[in-house]
Amino acid sequence: MKKDITFWYHLPVTQSIDYVYKCALKAAEIGFDVVSNQDHFLVIHDERGCRPECWTMLTAIAMTTKLTVSPLVMCSLFRNPVLVAKIVTTLDQLTKGRVFLGIGAGWWKEEFEAYGYQWEPPKVRVDKTIEAIKIIKMVWTRDEVDYQGKFWTLKKCRLEPKPYQKPHPPIFSGGQGPRMLRATARYCDGWMPQIREPEEYKKKIEYMSKYMEDSEKFYWGIVIDIWEDKNTPDDIIKTIESFVEIGVTHFALFMHPQPKNLELLDKYSKVIAYFK
Repeated sequence: MKKDITFWYHLPVTQSIDYVYKCALKAAEIGFDVVSNQDHFLVIHDERGCRPECWTMLTAIAMTTKLTVSPLVMCSLFRNPVLVAKIVTTLDQLTKGRVFLGIGAGWWKEEFEAYGYQWEPPKVRVDKTIEAIKIIKMVWTRDEVDYQGKFWTLKKCRLEPKPYQKPHPPIFSGGQGPRMLRATARYCDGWMPQIREPEEYKKKIEYMSKYMEDSEKFYWGIVIDIWEDKNTPDDIIKTIESFVEIGVTHFALFMHPQPKNLELLDKYSKVIAYFK
């Protein structure tokens, strides 16, 4: 099965920054198209947490490879939305269009409280995320923005320069709740959830498509967890093929255990070679 597939490599961000960077370079050699970085601050153990600051790490990788880079996903509540627009625009200009924006509402209460961020109910966090996406798109595409929202107010806001990609870099969400699904369909360009079964994913496509202007231009993606002791390369190939059949074209491979990612990249390079 040969399809136009985009492969993401989800970085092993619980490891040292040097190790994460080496893995990114190896992913570029193997033939991955995108690398993604979680947006967390705490480190709990080898499978939970994040050592590199998301945008700093992605910038370093983007400037030393030809990879496209993306947070998967950035917490919308950690940074002012216009600052996010400025960060992404700068990287988009530097790389001539090799950046995506993955964005979400945050979920880790312990992390929010540890780093001094206010923890709020799910409805408020989703409301803020939707407003943040709207603001980011406005300043990316308008010469000047005056905006009075529920959470942010902009007065004569001008973002210069504009993004390299037109009309703007693709925005991905990974949210799976009904409100986030509808918001993703209305305001985003792609979706990257973790779903095990193609039939369940197909139902989400049907639901979200009702809220889209043009579902044909939407990027359907998925994060696939790969465990060394459970999944062979052939297993992953079969899984990808089953999702390709329903229209999924972006695949983020997240390899475990994270401390063994340099070796695992060699082992699962067969997956990339098969489809490329």
